[in-house]
Amino acid sequence: MNRACFKLMSIGLPFLLLNQVVLAQSVIDAGKYGQTSAIATARSIGFGGALGSVGGDFSSLSVNPAGIGIYRSSEFMMTPGLRFSGSKSNYVGAESSDNNVRFGFNNIGMVFTDAASEKNYDRADWKSSSFGIGLNRTADFSRTYNYTGRNTTSSASQYFEGDAYLYPNSTIDDPGTPAFLGYQSYLLSGNNLSLVPYTSGINQTKTAQEKGGITEMALSGGGNYQDKLMVGATLGITFLNHRVNTSMYEETVVPNLVDSFDHFTYRESFRTNGSGVNLKLGAIYRFNDYFRAGVAFHTPTAYTLTEISNNDITVTSQKYGTNPIFSPENQYEYRISTPFKAIASATGILGKNGFVSVDYEYVGYGGMRYNMDEKDVQDRLNRLMKNTYQSASNIRAGIELRFDQLLLRGGYGFYGSPYKNKTYQSDRNDISFGLGYRFGKTFVDFAVINRSFTTNEQPYVLDGSLGYTQPSMASIKNSYTTGVLTIGWKL
Repeated sequence: MNRACFKLMSIGLPFLLLNQVVLAQSVIDAGKYGQTSAIATARSIGFGGALGSVGGDFSSLSVNPAGIGIYRSSEFMMTPGLRFSGSKSNYVGAESSDNNVRFGFNNIGMVFTDAASEKNYDRADWKSSSFGIGLNRTADFSRTYNYTGRNTTSSASQYFEGDAYLYPNSTIDDPGTPAFLGYQSYLLSGNNLSLVPYTSGINQTKTAQEKGGITEMALSGGGNYQDKLMVGATLGITFLNHRVNTSMYEETVVPNLVDSFDHFTYRESFRTNGSGVNLKLGAIYRFNDYFRAGVAFHTPTAYTLTEISNNDITVTSQKYGTNPIFSPENQYEYRISTPFKAIASATGILGKNGFVSVDYEYVGYGGMRYNMDEKDVQDRLNRLMKNTYQSASNIRAGIELRFDQLLLRGGYGFYGSPYKNKTYQSDRNDISFGLGYRFGKTFVDFAVINRSFTTNEQPYVLDGSLGYTQPSMASIKNSYTTGVLTIGWKL
């Protein structure tokens, strides 16, 4: 397998280097693809997504499909949304910030319900049965960030230098390898040594832009048995689209007197597309008019993905001018399974005045696995996954209060970090609020949710066996605020 088939360590977990085949970005992506949550209708977002035993909302089809058993009539709904993402970074004492805005659709769906008539309702064992079909957004990867600072202990050029040193007989003439890019662009000397005078100080800037997400097509069915037991199942067909563009820029503070190096920019672009399938099973039991509880289980999503990568470098110096070098496009297909989930939930009904609900979700991140033709690479990746991830617990709590036709909502979510070493990503906190209005057969809901967590990364990773000094970690505080509006009609 060509070493360039896998991504360079853009996000940075230094202990994941393996024989210079930098596989860590693939492991990082696996974690992202497993961190899903239903961010669909405004109603569910308003009370923090704690709808495991609430039901009667299209988002529940992607959380606890037994929620479809709460429906008493058919309905259609759609949810556009506007997402504001921001980041504040700190790298070697220098602070940076970035912002991004994205518009998209969180949800569109329809539920068809066949309920017993009033005359037959009391005699019927199955009070209703429903079928739902639609799309729910379950992950959003969109974000931008950058950080900058002055470094006197290392340079990203040493990654290219190290590759040439470790593989002198195969990399200089192998397009796409770091050594080839460094040598052909005159970033490296004729002796394959870096021309960047980092000990005199260099200014470094890392920028990153991510786009895409995961959308799930939910095909659900379920019903209500004797007004006590609601059951349901969802076949989830997921569509994944992930784009990552990164740029590493270095410029000298004190010019190199021999080769007059000025600056270089190394860019990477990754595109990952594919689809997957999963199954969700759930049940809700109504103990009385004031309390009900639910359970649900999600199988891992089995994905088949195609990854396409491109990278290039441009080096400018007084002696050699400006030299852009491009790598051949790389394409690779693989399969991956995301974590399973188990959910337990409880809801207290406040009569006609609303409800209070809590969900507990257990996610088995440690069970994520790659499946690919190169079995040795597969085994290495899976060992890295096992050493990197742990199971995590998520808790969601929410309240909905009803005042005639007006509904007020609030919610909180805690999402545990999937990493064994929480240095790389902190726990996530969600805070939300919303309101709704009902008139006739039309309903309108609005919600705002803020998500915040901290990540830490290195701008690049060097081979420690060569005596290189690793760069400092950059701390990135991420904050996402999303506003959504759901418009629906009872049919």
